[in-house]
Amino acid sequence: MGAVVAFRERDGLGFGTVAGEERRGRIPLIPPRGREELVAESRILVEVAAPEPGSPAERAAACEARVRSAVRQVDVPALWEVAGAECAESAESGGTLSTDELAGLALGAADGPARAALTLALLEDGIHFVLKGEAWAPRRREAVAEIRHERRQVARREAEKQAFLGGVAGAARGELRLAESETAKRYLDALEQLAAHEDGAPPATRRLAAEALAASGLAWERPHEGAFRLLVRLGRFSADANLQVVRFGLRTEFPPGVLQAAQAAAARGFDRADRRDLTGLAAVSIDGPYTLEIDDLLAAAPLPGGGCSLAVHIADPAAFVACGDPVDAEALARGLTYYMPDLRLPMLPEALAEQAASLVAGEERPALSFLVDLDSAGGITAHEIVRSVVRSAARLSYDEADRAIATGVGPHAELLRRLAAVGEAREQLRTAAGAITIRAPEVDLHVHADGEIRLERLEADSPARRAVSEAMILVGELTARTCRAASIPAIYRRQTIAEPLQFGAGAGSDPVLRRRLRRAFKRAETGLEPGPHDSLGLEAYAQASSPLRRYQDLATHRQLAAHLAGSPPPYDREGLQRIAATTEQAEADARRAEDAADDYWMLRYLEGQRGRELDAVVVEVEPRTVVQLVETLREQPLPTLTGVEPGQAVRVRVEKVNPRAGLLVLVPVAGGS
Repeated sequence: MGAVVAFRERDGLGFGTVAGEERRGRIPLIPPRGREELVAESRILVEVAAPEPGSPAERAAACEARVRSAVRQVDVPALWEVAGAECAESAESGGTLSTDELAGLALGAADGPARAALTLALLEDGIHFVLKGEAWAPRRREAVAEIRHERRQVARREAEKQAFLGGVAGAARGELRLAESETAKRYLDALEQLAAHEDGAPPATRRLAAEALAASGLAWERPHEGAFRLLVRLGRFSADANLQVVRFGLRTEFPPGVLQAAQAAAARGFDRADRRDLTGLAAVSIDGPYTLEIDDLLAAAPLPGGGCSLAVHIADPAAFVACGDPVDAEALARGLTYYMPDLRLPMLPEALAEQAASLVAGEERPALSFLVDLDSAGGITAHEIVRSVVRSAARLSYDEADRAIATGVGPHAELLRRLAAVGEAREQLRTAAGAITIRAPEVDLHVHADGEIRLERLEADSPARRAVSEAMILVGELTARTCRAASIPAIYRRQTIAEPLQFGAGAGSDPVLRRRLRRAFKRAETGLEPGPHDSLGLEAYAQASSPLRRYQDLATHRQLAAHLAGSPPPYDREGLQRIAATTEQAEADARRAEDAADDYWMLRYLEGQRGRELDAVVVEVEPRTVVQLVETLREQPLPTLTGVEPGQAVRVRVEKVNPRAGLLVLVPVAGGS
């Protein structure tokens, strides 16, 4: 008791005066700071000084100072060179030297302070020697070089880290001076992943990004928002950057080879052999004003007895795109066209999707035509599917078509009224078969080049929209029938209802019932086996109406075209299964990307309404109150609104909006209900 010893600590040696007897393998020591601590006996390495009178803490401090002063005299690299030679000459050493031997070589003494100084010097160096039991082994030259290299790398990364964090702080103050480095890239990538994936980013990524955010000094409401705002300051993103591109790894540009192949295919044109010339039929397209890919035309003529001969022409990009060619491979990788308020990412290059294969007005185009005879109630009495050549007589918007249907005025008014009657009859027929139609207004957002956000309201009761929708459903029904009858492998869509419903046709016009209806439907699923599509009221359904913007539809077209030509289908079941798996993931990603982009731009729109009072309708009260804004149709939880009933009209004020944080705060207006 009373001796001063040196013991092993994480970063070197500690010093203390022995203050008592061993206690279960631990020795009580008084370190320089004076507070007793218990140290495992195995950690005590060297006795520095024998027991002497005096304060234990002061004696420990004096010994520590003496040892640390002596450490500066130890030239570890020179000692390593000498020790290596000593070990090489002595077969008895086993490749090691004792602390006494090394202390003698380095300091010319082997007393307690010298041994402690030698031990501390070697531990702090950590490069040239490794402790083996109670002796030291000099490391091999290659190992020393490797450790030195690693330490230089660590030092470089630490310097880069400090430079990056300092640059981040400067950028937050508007002083952009960010140096490029591997470490900077790691931080920037982590910030980007957090901004794009939010809580879905890996924990290690979030921790790295949080370190950069802490250094920035920026304020934010949610970490992913802070990451985005910092990246804007750093010049990585623009203020309205579409983060879904990063989140889902979307393909924003076509490779040059794909563009060249598409342009070459468009220039070659299509083969008219074995195609029926239907250019004499007056057919029109009806689309939204922002539609660029015209993939369907409609024509109708009266039949005796009040029936109708309906022609639905679907664009045929397979006439230009062969299975497995560069354009086809890129289309499969994309899966479909992505539509976001500020960004459209087409499945096919413009030369095909918007020009050569698009059913533009006045131009002859290849098509797959569904020619259907209907009775007065909309029932199918005869049908055939043919490969054709068609020509659009006009491109109409839904608004133009609805006006012509309502007034009977216009060059195509009679055709449009006939199409509207067919659409109504077909819907009633499906409703009688159990279909549930959610007839509700919709709002589409569009961001123009000047940054203006425009809301396009799609009215619920549009005869033109019903006519087009029913024609496309009819195409899917006939495609499924044909594939089943001819045993053609196909991708079918099925949907079931999660719970029994008591709502009649048109119940979807009520926002409260509409919310319940949508929750009652299970998400549609795809598979190679046909099955009921309950919401459409069909025994089987296979989408084939949008081959310019959905790869599944393009694949189905190829199956039908081969059947019509008397050839084997290009895809067997296994091939279709692979296509279904790839495109289903793409469609899921598209839903999530489009929903997220819509949400951001809707909040950007509502940002301009801050402080205003808006009309709303209560659509749910349990387990919490949810309102739907009348203008934008956005549904928003409003737990502070109590004592209301579903369907009740209320007034709310836009209190706070933070689009990047996904935050909207509405406040009920007293007396506004």
